[in-house]
Amino acid sequence: DMFKNYVNDIHDYFDKYKDHPLIVLASKLRDTRGVGFDAVMKMAVHISQPPELNPIIPFTSMVPEPRWGKENAEKFIELLKQFYIDTNCEDFFKQHDDMFFIAQERFKIIYDHFDVSWYNKFYGTALKGNFNILIGLGNCGGNYGAKIVYTDNKEDDYAIMGTWSADSLGNPIYRLDGYLPTLIHEFNHSYVNHLIDGNAKEFENSGKILFEQVKDIMKRQAYPNWQIMMNEALVRASVIRYLKSHNNSPSEINIEIQTQIVKGFTWMKELVAALEFYENNRDEYPTLESFITMLVSFYDDLTLNMKVPVK
Repeated sequence: DMFKNYVNDIHDYFDKYKDHPLIVLASKLRDTRGVGFDAVMKMAVHISQPPELNPIIPFTSMVPEPRWGKENAEKFIELLKQFYIDTNCEDFFKQHDDMFFIAQERFKIIYDHFDVSWYNKFYGTALKGNFNILIGLGNCGGNYGAKIVYTDNKEDDYAIMGTWSADSLGNPIYRLDGYLPTLIHEFNHSYVNHLIDGNAKEFENSGKILFEQVKDIMKRQAYPNWQIMMNEALVRASVIRYLKSHNNSPSEINIEIQTQIVKGFTWMKELVAALEFYENNRDEYPTLESFITMLVSFYDDLTLNMKVPVK
């Protein structure tokens, strides 16, 4: 409830519908299948605008996200359409048009400082679709990266930004030092996740060993397994390379590295150095994907003398 004005309005308007079949199903899916955090946001971007609320691409066991499951996702959508009607949801949105406009206008300072061209340069791969920034006023400190991959392999990449700061009147404000690195972070997921996930077998041994050392702090951040941890580590190291390439001072870079170390990514300095080696040898490694075997070796070497505690 960091952005109290909007969150309080949500409760005032919708709490009387807490026993609606949609909410009952959502609670069940959260408790039994772990549908929360990015799984919810991936559902949001995979459906059309209200009142239609139809899947943009067909749901499968993997779309919008594996935690949903095809049958549950389809049932959720049908109940969501009914919820939209039963709650007269459109009125709630109309009541907040002014707030939405303020948020959009104030977020422009972040947008204007965002260098979208860096991604193609750093990763060495062309954008397959569009970058989209969504402001989640009710997400508070939660920020997410998501993408839609269409049947023709085009894609839409999303950074879903929370809102965790407000002015004296309770309207949203967006500061460069907090929101810009987060925006950079979330779009990195669209380039990173498939690299780790697509080479899971090669990363698995070192990932499990490393996760065992830091699992408590990772789980407190909703990173419940080694694969998510490895995605996050590479995303965060890539953010630091972005900051470095945009003339942030050595002290600012060091602060960012230390921040990640405190969050449990104790190998961040070394991983950033590995990415610097990649950037300095682009003739040999034209894309980050072509550097993936070196990252596998990096993690194997990092965990060589670590042991998973016997339980």
